[in-house]
Amino acid sequence: MFIRFLKISFCLVVAVLSIPLTGLTGLTSTDYQQELAKIEGDISSSRNVSATSTDNPEILLRTAYFYFLKSSLTGLEQDMIKAGWAFDKAIEGLPTPADLYLLHTAFNLKLHRLTEAKADLEKITFMSEDPKFQVWEGDIDVQEGNYRSAETIYRHIIEQKRDWDNLSRLAYLRWKTGDFEGADHLYSEAEEEISAKDMRSFAWVELQRGLMALSRGHNKTAWARYQRADRAYSGYWLVKDYMAEWLGAQRNFDAAIALYQKLIVCTPRPELYQALGDLYVFMGKQALAQPWHDKALAAYLDSALRGEVQYYHHLAAFYADSRMDGVEAVKWAQKDIVLRKNATTHDALAWALYRNDQYPAALEEIKKALAGNWQDAHLYFHAAMIHLAAGQIIEGKGYLQKAAEINPRYDSFHVHR
Repeated sequence: MFIRFLKISFCLVVAVLSIPLTGLTGLTSTDYQQELAKIEGDISSSRNVSATSTDNPEILLRTAYFYFLKSSLTGLEQDMIKAGWAFDKAIEGLPTPADLYLLHTAFNLKLHRLTEAKADLEKITFMSEDPKFQVWEGDIDVQEGNYRSAETIYRHIIEQKRDWDNLSRLAYLRWKTGDFEGADHLYSEAEEEISAKDMRSFAWVELQRGLMALSRGHNKTAWARYQRADRAYSGYWLVKDYMAEWLGAQRNFDAAIALYQKLIVCTPRPELYQALGDLYVFMGKQALAQPWHDKALAAYLDSALRGEVQYYHHLAAFYADSRMDGVEAVKWAQKDIVLRKNATTHDALAWALYRNDQYPAALEEIKKALAGNWQDAHLYFHAAMIHLAAGQIIEGKGYLQKAAEINPRYDSFHVHR
């Protein structure tokens, strides 16, 4: 309890030091803190009401919604677990919860549980013509590598209503298939659809535009986007996470390390442990990387032992690049690809096979990844290394050229996301 109190106190100190004075007499909290406090208040109110109305459908749905909202905001494992409990209780207590199953689909997709997401939609097929239903079908298509089908769905939904989140979905597909200008235009349109009251969504879109710019080596543009996101919605850990990666990519190591360390205290996520460890490895400081990698691995494996699947991809990348353990990398990449076959998971398995010196198998798998037309510099770098290892020199050099064309700085520090 004392240690937890110290962590909370430190986070408050960090927040106070990073926010402007509102005058000589007071301080404002960050936008993130204010939203989190409001959600926690909503959860508390729902719990109080549910204590006296245990079978009230509206309260069950509201409670699940607020827990899901909090887990999406914080990204913390304990909040995901609580949201799962709230969903279980609501599903058990509601007779025909269409809205609940839509929300539960979103929750399952966030955790890479595609089978469960499909099962949710099966229960409400009477809504199959509803855009609120169709959008999750599109998201499932993306996870399963059916990119053309997903784009068709998103375009159809947008024709009916140009919501910012659906425009962003289509923008993501355009980005990943190489239409960078078209993607940025769609992201810009999405921002125009966002209400002034929803600045977290605006910040999220700015982050996507910034990450797209960074993935192409446009570092100044990326930083400008990240700063704009930070101004739009202050105190958000996700913005700081992207900023820390950017600082590492610019070789501003001291600033990147300091930011990661602050983030880890206030938002203890295994992805951040791995990112800091990877940064130390990039700097050639293996001894400093070891404890952070150990913490990340322990958290990933604990999650897998609980039957969760959202860290399979992280485990495959961790063993392939952070630990250089081909056997374990292949093991986790194969687990992930059973759940969802797309350009990213085929790439992860190909790279794991490469790390395990299984070059012919890696070559076959990377061809499946490339078939998705995913225009990503790191994918092409992996393709280059695999083809070179398999003795296909001309093809390997060609893929290196493609990687450099997309991002001349593809060998800079980057985070596995």
